Amino acid sequence: MNTIKQINQINQKELNSNTSYTASWHYEYRDTNYLYLGNIPFNIVEKDIIIIFSQYGIPTHINMVKDKETGKHRGFGFLKYANFKSCILAIDNFNGIKLGDRVLRVDHTYYKLRGDEREDDYLINYDEVRKEIEGNEEEVPKEPRRITEKKEVDEDRLLTGPTNDEDEFKDPMETVKQQEDDDDDEFKDPMEQFIKDKHRKHKSHRHRSDRHRTKDREKSPSR
Repeated sequence: MNTIKQINQINQKELNSNTSYTASWHYEYRDTNYLYLGNIPFNIVEKDIIIIFSQYGIPTHINMVKDKETGKHRGFGFLKYANFKSCILAIDNFNGIKLGDRVLRVDHTYYKLRGDEREDDYLINYDEVRKEIEGNEEEVPKEPRRITEKKEVDEDRLLTGPTNDEDEFKDPMETVKQQEDDDDDEFKDPMEQFIKDKHRKHKSHRHRSDRHRTKDREKSPSR
């Protein structure tokens, strides 16, 4: 918890003093695009982390450190972004937030592979992520497949960082979220508009009735 508070205090101090990018503490870690993620709730899975951190850039690799016996993650892991500036945004916005029942820790780190590990072992397969979100293993329609096709074509560019500023923070989950929004229309209450119209007519009728009663009182002789 002390580390979480220290990071937030430094960030706030730099914000108040309008510290430049090159003078910021973040700049010292400009040669690594990896983040350390700590205090991850145990009910959170890789898919959830990818969706959350996609708000500030393109995650390319993720390693949720798992228990060898249970296969479940141990509450911490490492995530790599395509661009270093995404790391800064993620730390500034996610460090110290409450995720589930735990306070998330997000910090720069120099991630080291161990043993016979390869970085590509932790490369994010957005096609698989999308299938998990959809909840089935059926073939994905052509339109959403743009996510996978872009990753296959631009995989080298993701690892070295995008060259186009406009695409730098493009959310790879955008197509998925859009599709989910479209799916929500299937569950739209068909009675919703009917109830609104009925309520509107009732108010109109009550208003006319009140107006007629007022006129009747005006016409009746006063005592």
